[in-house]
Amino acid sequence: MESHQYYEPNKYYEDFIAVYSRVSTAQQDIQKQILLAESYIHNNRIDLDKVIWLKDDNVSANKLAIEDRPDLQKLRLLIQQKKVKTVIVYSRDRLARNFYEYVAIVKEFYKYGIKVIFTSTKQPPFSPKLSIESLYGIFAQVEGQNISGRRKDTMKQFPSSIFGYKRIGKRKDVKYIPNPEVVNDLKSFFYEVAETNKADDLFNILMKYKKILKNKRYEDLLKYLENPFYSAHMKTSYGFEVLHHVEPIISLEEHQKIQDVLKRLKDEVFQAITNAKNRGYITPQCIFCKKDMTFKTSKLGESSYYICKRKHEEIKITVEQLNETIQSKLSIIVKHIPVDTIKSFVFSHLSRIEKDYSHEIINLNRKLSSIHSTIVEKYAPKKNIDSLIIESKNIKSNINHLHIELAKIAEARNSVNDLVRIIKQNLETEIQNYNLYYLCHLFLEKVEIGPDTFIYHVPFGEFLKVGEPYALYA
Repeated sequence: MESHQYYEPNKYYEDFIAVYSRVSTAQQDIQKQILLAESYIHNNRIDLDKVIWLKDDNVSANKLAIEDRPDLQKLRLLIQQKKVKTVIVYSRDRLARNFYEYVAIVKEFYKYGIKVIFTSTKQPPFSPKLSIESLYGIFAQVEGQNISGRRKDTMKQFPSSIFGYKRIGKRKDVKYIPNPEVVNDLKSFFYEVAETNKADDLFNILMKYKKILKNKRYEDLLKYLENPFYSAHMKTSYGFEVLHHVEPIISLEEHQKIQDVLKRLKDEVFQAITNAKNRGYITPQCIFCKKDMTFKTSKLGESSYYICKRKHEEIKITVEQLNETIQSKLSIIVKHIPVDTIKSFVFSHLSRIEKDYSHEIINLNRKLSSIHSTIVEKYAPKKNIDSLIIESKNIKSNINHLHIELAKIAEARNSVNDLVRIIKQNLETEIQNYNLYYLCHLFLEKVEIGPDTFIYHVPFGEFLKVGEPYALYA
């Protein structure tokens, strides 16, 4: 057998074990789960060289989807690559708190023949029947919802911090005292909103107190208005509960009056706030000074705008005009890009990377074979063996990393095919459905605004057909 054939991934990883641990917050100790896994590995005399340790520390399964849990994603990728055959985990809820997510993970375990070990004594053994594991998944979801609900109730009663208050004391003795630096402004804000009858007036009050309360976001101001904490109450399913540890800034009656105002006017004002905050898909530049233009909010019902404040006051464009122009130009740009040329360019680039990685794996396999021969056949002195073992582990880790990268390249190649197919099938429709904030940064390098000019720069102009003037400016 030639040396470059030494490394056979599927065979080599047949008895590899992945240990996965997860805790939701930085305050929780992940070490408990790791110690239980180490105990299982020790008691079953498992070779530590065959163990892959994965942990998602401070990663909430209630708040984050599967795709947003880094080491869980690594675990799934290793399984799909047939790099592990056994998974050790503390309990089912460490894998997922959502029933559908848990079932999806379980199906992957079944598909690749994964053995699952739970180290918690309260967990029933992993079942080969999907119906039974699905039932356990429901229990995990319900428990997750209960924990989330209890946490939310606690945060409502005892927030770690809340604007307008100073938190004094700890645990059961905690008190919330109005902050003297802002309490008068906050009271005035609440009272003015409570007496408001028109959407225009409410919008102007929000703009006014946005500055008074040190440029708070509109969303923050609305949260203050909707939070009964400022009246020393917490909303529950049966009404309002008094919070005796909170000194009220307004009365409950005033809070409810504010809710009546918001119920009547919030939708109209929220739409106006959205319009006033809406920015361009890309920040334009002044055609003269080549500097980014300044964003300005407008009055209720009007589109915000960009203006050059460097003695070029005639350079101005509304967000609505900017976005409409960008959208129309994107259609022109994308329509005239020869997708097959770009596809060929991307595939060629991916192939070069793939070839480099494959050659590197072959070289690492040869080096690994040489090290193993030295250890087993030549009986090197012990101190040299120790260093060779460490080097061997590092090489294995590098080989594993390269195989993961090769899998990502294969995934990227499939994604390129899908994207090209979509563009070819229904270009005009798809460009409307995509998030243009992302598309414009992909297809536009920058846009420049003049008194009567709109110039846009395409970062990959080399792919466009020669002689097409719309490639650079309109």
